[in-house]
Amino acid sequence: MLILKMAFRNILRQKRRTLLTALMISGGFLLFSFSIGISEGTYGSIIEMFTRMHTGDIQIHKKEYLKRSSLYKTINNSADLSASLKQMKFIKSFTPRVYSSALSFAGTKTSGAMIMGLDPVMESASTNLALQIKTGKFLPLKPSKKVVLGKGLADILKVNLNDEISLIGQGADGSIANENFRIIGIIGENGSSFGQRHCFMHIKDAQEFLSLGDRIHEIAIVLNDHKNARKRAEDIKAAFNDDSVEIDPWQIIEKEFYSAMLTDRKGANISNFIIMIIVLMGVLNTILMSILERTREFGVMKAIGASPSDIFKLIMAEVIILGSASLIVGIIGSLAVNYYLSIHGIPVTPIAYGGIKFTQIISTIEAKVIYQPTYIFLTAIIITGLYPALRAANIMPIEALGDR
Repeated sequence: MLILKMAFRNILRQKRRTLLTALMISGGFLLFSFSIGISEGTYGSIIEMFTRMHTGDIQIHKKEYLKRSSLYKTINNSADLSASLKQMKFIKSFTPRVYSSALSFAGTKTSGAMIMGLDPVMESASTNLALQIKTGKFLPLKPSKKVVLGKGLADILKVNLNDEISLIGQGADGSIANENFRIIGIIGENGSSFGQRHCFMHIKDAQEFLSLGDRIHEIAIVLNDHKNARKRAEDIKAAFNDDSVEIDPWQIIEKEFYSAMLTDRKGANISNFIIMIIVLMGVLNTILMSILERTREFGVMKAIGASPSDIFKLIMAEVIILGSASLIVGIIGSLAVNYYLSIHGIPVTPIAYGGIKFTQIISTIEAKVIYQPTYIFLTAIIITGLYPALRAANIMPIEALGDR
């Protein structure tokens, strides 16, 4: 208790210097926490929008399908897989899909197209694809030879609502797929990347057109929490124990986006490290100045019986008290800032990515936003205080008393 009382007294000796040091620590903590909050919140929002657009959190394909897609690489036991997925409580929803390339015709215009067969009910429960319709409406609940075109494909073919297009492709049974379809909707907009050349149709229409029967190419799964995608993918693999299919999280499916995200986070970590170094240099300077000013005082303390460990404990107590009080202020400030930005965000120039228009940077209130900078800063402050404390503890009384 005596050491704590002395530590508090020494901290309050130089109120201005103590206040400036506390503000430096609190401000550094606030910047660190703000950076983490913005990174987690913004990327969390992008991931949420991106996966809800069309990817899903996890996808199931025939083995090697992602490396080299093919009409013939189908999931043949989709009914059994669907029944099993319905029993897994961590799955929010899932939707089957069929894919194939085809040649599209309308009047004198032709273009390559990507057929995407969907279950309208399950797709709407899993993604917000239906919300991307700009003109017309989404697919009907029952197969009816009606399609929704991507904006890019519609522009190339010079078609609009209620126009008819012809599709020619390869059937899975070796036949030539040839059918006419009525346009009921146009999806996406200029500048978006997803769906520009897609032709969306009811999954039953797609299976019939491609002679697939009940076979599908993909099951997109949406989890209750996208942060658990890797672990849940492993859980599903263990439950199925089927080597004929691959079960991949969104980090594998969208690996380019994920790699870019990791690179950006590394840059943020470097910035946070620089902030911390600047703050710790200020703290170290403050402690060393305090020790130099009190050299004679430490000499007197040793001369009257204080041990090196007492001096060491005193300096470390001052460092921990100042650091802890400053971090508490920083925590309160960071909670307020991150909470505000999690609601209102920071408006930015609209950016289209993967069919998603990104309009603001938002933060988040998560345990990581507080515990990570608290742990790092407190540990670093304690380590920073070790050298000054050891130096003060090893001062020789005769030298200290002779210091002027």
